[in-house]
Amino acid sequence: MNIHFEKDPEKYLKLVESLLLEKEACNNLMLGILSRIVAGHSLYEGALLGYVEKNGVAIFPFMQTPPNNWIFPDLEVTSEDVTKEVAAFLWDKQIEVPGILGPDFLVKPFVEEWEKWNKVTSTIHMKQLIYQLDKVNPIPSTAGELVVADNKYHQLITEWLLQFGQEANEVISREDADHLAIQFLNDRSTFLWLVDGKPVSMVNRSRKTKNGATVNAVYTPDNYKRRGYATSSVAALTSKLLSEGAQFCSLYTDADYPTSNRVYKKIGYYEVGTSVVYEFTKK
Repeated sequence: MNIHFEKDPEKYLKLVESLLLEKEACNNLMLGILSRIVAGHSLYEGALLGYVEKNGVAIFPFMQTPPNNWIFPDLEVTSEDVTKEVAAFLWDKQIEVPGILGPDFLVKPFVEEWEKWNKVTSTIHMKQLIYQLDKVNPIPSTAGELVVADNKYHQLITEWLLQFGQEANEVISREDADHLAIQFLNDRSTFLWLVDGKPVSMVNRSRKTKNGATVNAVYTPDNYKRRGYATSSVAALTSKLLSEGAQFCSLYTDADYPTSNRVYKKIGYYEVGTSVVYEFTKK
């Protein structure tokens, strides 16, 4: 086995796309980020695009958009020895690994190996479920309508992203929340559920893959919870994405948060994979 970094995003995508598409919904994160990198999205400048090669063929991609965690894909045929080799490769190149995410059967061997090479300890930051939907289930009607957010909601979206981060155990700074809100508004990707003209819930259209689309940033303030607004907004956006050509939709959930998992299953999402996020701290 040989391990390489590829500097050309288009060449890299050609090398690894067929592998990732074998489980497209499970690999929506890598596929979606790669499509944005290829499109020249400035947010992902400096991405590290690695792959393991065997007999001249790429068998396992891995990547990082610094300073974020490294990402491993969900691949059926990969043995744990491959991810151990990746750990040794990154150590030899003296590359930072703040954390790593992916399916536990591939990530855990890497984590164990990384702890051997470094004076660090690992902790599980989050266990996630990956869902896919092919058809939206009929759901009880809820008062309100889904509308795309415009600039007048900039401050509201910033505040809701801050609150969403706290709720999801993914705390971000106000500056980052503000930048993210601007990005969402520029992309026209954030939708609000309005009741009598008042926003009560939020959902965002995130990454696109070859055949699918991803939903994220689903948030309802506490005083509007348990009224079906999140269910309605996710169902409405999902229906919109399917009607616009997506063959399926996908999303990540916190495995330890049963409320959101019930909501998504009610709409028609079903579990297709898992992902675990490990973080490293120096001893």
